[in-house]
Amino acid sequence: MFEIKSPTKKLKEICSKLDSNYSMQVLDGEQVIYRKINDSYDLEVSGLNNNRKVMNATIYLWQLKPKQKVIETVNNITTFESLETSLTYLVEKYQSLN
Repeated sequence: MFEIKSPTKKLKEICSKLDSNYSMQVLDGEQVIYRKINDSYDLEVSGLNNNRKVMNATIYLWQLKPKQKVIETVNNITTFESLETSLTYLVEKYQSLN
């Protein structure tokens, strides 16, 4: 049986540094950072629920309508600053689209 790993200290700390629109959720069996942008788009930050000292995150931007699919991916995010910048850019780009 597959067991879902509890959120690590690293994941909790990174999520707490982001604004209150972000939360931790289990998606596809992984603890991720999640944000709903609007009724048509949401974000998932994967690759942070571990105890490694280095960061290597991936952001997935999901289109929810008319069919759920990933429409943008940002790979190899290695600093909190680049994570924050990428998330801000994607939210600003998609929040007015619905």
